[in-house]
Amino acid sequence: MSTPAPEINPATDASPATDTNDGLGSAELFRRGRAAETEGRFEEARQAYLLALGSSPDQHPWHYRHGCVLMKMNRCQDAEAVFRQALKLAPDSPAYLTNLGVCLDRLGRREEAVRSYRKSAHLGEGSAVACHNLGAIYAEEGRTEEAIRAFEAAIAVEPDAEGWQNLGLVHFAQSDFARALDCFERSVECDAGYARGHYYAALCLMKSGIYQDACHRFELAWKLDPRLARVPFHLGSCLHKLGRYDEARFSLEQALDFFPEDSRIHYQLALTCDALGLPQEARLHYSQARAAREAGGTGS
Repeated sequence: MSTPAPEINPATDASPATDTNDGLGSAELFRRGRAAETEGRFEEARQAYLLALGSSPDQHPWHYRHGCVLMKMNRCQDAEAVFRQALKLAPDSPAYLTNLGVCLDRLGRREEAVRSYRKSAHLGEGSAVACHNLGAIYAEEGRTEEAIRAFEAAIAVEPDAEGWQNLGLVHFAQSDFARALDCFERSVECDAGYARGHYYAALCLMKSGIYQDACHRFELAWKLDPRLARVPFHLGSCLHKLGRYDEARFSLEQALDFFPEDSRIHYQLALTCDALGLPQEARLHYSQARAAREAGGTGS
């Protein structure tokens, strides 16, 4: 399954404290740093934040932004120290705890990351980002029930398309296609243009033998996002099941353009060519499927 990549969550950015008369210089430095960070000039932003903090070291939102820019520079160890400083000044900030968890996860210290995410998730109304990251870790480790609870908690805080998708993927991995489909349908209720929601809904329909509806959803997903390169293979497989062999062949040949060494595509195309009464083409693709399989060429 795809899992949510840990990242700085812009929605949780803290705001700098109210300026005082004797802090105008440092506040201006912070604003310049924020502008530089927004425009992707991270080293310039880092230096501005350091100068601002030199005059106003108790501004925990500024430490937080300094940590964020260090994360964007892939300086996770430095960012960890900065987020910990922010937490000394504001120990109950979900945003600071969540991003500390991201640092720790990237540094390979997963147990510490989980503790940080858990604490963030239980503060105030909870942190959707922390719950998503917990869910991703639990799913990766095969802790299915905990993953489900974490994603459900994320949705309770912030019900969005990606949250429903992630919950659906946990159910899909357990072959619970009815529950998974319900989640994917909810994801597209949140965002009708969410291509991956339609794509995974189509996979559930295909797994459930509802091939006509699956075809429609695969076509819609690919129209919304042509980067979903596995669509032609799944669409071709469904069309074959429906006996629409000419269309299936066309779709499967499109799939080979993306994955020319995929044994499953060659095998499905061989079956389709057989159904079309094209024995030479079928033999060719059976042979290519065998060669690709021996070479390890199976698609994801």
